[in-house]
Amino acid sequence: MKRRVIQLIIMIISVILLVGLLFWLDVLIPVLIGIAIVAPLVVGWQILFDQVQPQGKLAWLLTVFFIPFIGVLAWVMFGRTPRRHRRFKRTSSEIRMLRQAIESEKIETSPDLVSTYPLTRTLEKLGASGADAHTSTTLLVNGEEKFEALLDAINSATDHIHIQYYLFRTDEISLKVRDALIQKSNENVIVRFLYDGLGSQEIGEDFIQPLRESRVHVQAFDPVLHPYLVFNANFRNHQKLIVVDGRIALTGGLNVGDEYLGKNEKLGFWRDTHLRLEGPLVRELQQLFVENWLYAGQGTIDETWDLFADEEHLSQYFVNEPKGQNGATQLWVTSPGKDVTIRDGLMRLLMEAKESIWLTTPYLVPPPELLAILEVAGRSGIDVRIVVPGKGDEWFSFHASEYYFEQLLKRNIKIYKYNRHFIHAKTLLIDGKVALVGSANFDFRSMFLNHEMMIAQFNTTSIQQLHEAFLKDFEESILIDWAVLRKKTTGKRFVEAFCHIFSPLL
Repeated sequence: MKRRVIQLIIMIISVILLVGLLFWLDVLIPVLIGIAIVAPLVVGWQILFDQVQPQGKLAWLLTVFFIPFIGVLAWVMFGRTPRRHRRFKRTSSEIRMLRQAIESEKIETSPDLVSTYPLTRTLEKLGASGADAHTSTTLLVNGEEKFEALLDAINSATDHIHIQYYLFRTDEISLKVRDALIQKSNENVIVRFLYDGLGSQEIGEDFIQPLRESRVHVQAFDPVLHPYLVFNANFRNHQKLIVVDGRIALTGGLNVGDEYLGKNEKLGFWRDTHLRLEGPLVRELQQLFVENWLYAGQGTIDETWDLFADEEHLSQYFVNEPKGQNGATQLWVTSPGKDVTIRDGLMRLLMEAKESIWLTTPYLVPPPELLAILEVAGRSGIDVRIVVPGKGDEWFSFHASEYYFEQLLKRNIKIYKYNRHFIHAKTLLIDGKVALVGSANFDFRSMFLNHEMMIAQFNTTSIQQLHEAFLKDFEESILIDWAVLRKKTTGKRFVEAFCHIFSPLL
């Protein structure tokens, strides 16, 4: 908070100085020239030593030096890097003690499971959780199924509800979910509500106050000063997660808002995918929430690790209730500046493909290493299919995605544009046997700049559901071919090429 206050004061002082200089135009021009020279040099020096992808560095340097005022301001807002993102010491200590306390609750991949699914051990070495054979999974397709399952889970709670979202609106479905949380809190169920400070910036006191009055614990993950004064646009928590009584969890691609029920006039029907889980893997999801909660509290004394994992509370929050045999499931989590588990896991899965790679993503802006693996797979005769939106919600990302179409078609990769407008699902199916469902898009931001999560599945009951969902998506999409690409105007090609330049920043 201290850093944000200082940044706000600096910005106010800068605005006052600029306004004052307007009254002395003869002084203003030399000052602006000086700023245009000095500021890019200072920021460029910072960029050179940031631990980010070379493509990202180059894009930032070009932006800062060729459009200095806009570029420097954009870097201040969006150029947050691991070196500029350090947790409070107390927070790190809290999380470390939590992990030590629940070490015995961590899932250990059994030798039998490794024998059946050897890839699980490799993925575990890359940062995934242990693989579990007794977690039930149910695919939830689109908003109706997801919100019905979400409200059912909330209404079934008897002990606690942990809920976190990147984007939480203040519309009809959002109020319905909020009121259900209030009702359970009034029934003495512990409710913790965590939202991303940037993604859910429309949430104000009018929305939060009824929660607090009903004793719901509310926190924002990295709050922003104001939508127009954002100094931490990177490293957002893009995860979607609810854990009820330590027994039921829901995660996937859907946030909370009316648009996820197809009520957005611009985007129309909203295609998405979520997952409901019961069993031991819920313990891993519980740990993820608690770590996010401790981080959001910035080490305050209000709620500490022992409220979740000391001897009195461990069995309350970390429940061990195996379900029937159900293939294998693993949790992948990426934390910016710390690991690239999802990127590395994706690379490993894609390299394992023998017959098919089916992918849905709303933003197709892949890092070069993932793009190269897809291209090799396509040229090798593997059935590679990618479903992207027919209509985009982000102008830059939408056109940057379309830039890749020609390159992918040359490698025998099939591109489907979803014809019912917008598809937001983040899913992957390898050889019809291994699947991913979660929050990560197939782009730079999800691989390196966001907190993301994915659930990997091996021969689970929900994989057949996902296979059927893919087949339906193909039927409801337009297959892009060379005839379609030849119709592109020069203006359209220019826009795509321009947006592609900024791909590492998207």
